[in-house]
Amino acid sequence: ELKMAPKHNNMVFDSHFHKDWQRYVKTWFNQAGKKKSRRAKRLVKAQAIAPRPVAGLLRPVVHCQTIRYNARVRAGRGFTLDELKVILVDSYVIVAPELCL
Repeated sequence: ELKMAPKHNNMVFDSHFHKDWQRYVKTWFNQAGKKKSRRAKRLVKAQAIAPRPVAGLLRPVVHCQTIRYNARVRAGRGFTLDELKVILVDSYVIVAPELCL
């Protein structure tokens, strides 16, 4: 005898949706340990590049352009040559990115 699929919002019969759910459970018991190791690795990196900033190159603070966002400040792309001349940076420093300017 051929059974049709039930119509309307009725109960679905003979379905074992909770079978073997333990196989699909993901746990993060190592979360605290990974946090600790990431922090230690960041400290080692900061000590390795000691006088330089950890976040990378220095960036100027600029205002966003449009009317909606112009009260917001964000990190710019870089300093202009005029800005670097104001703080008396020599020309050989400008072309050396590892000095963070």
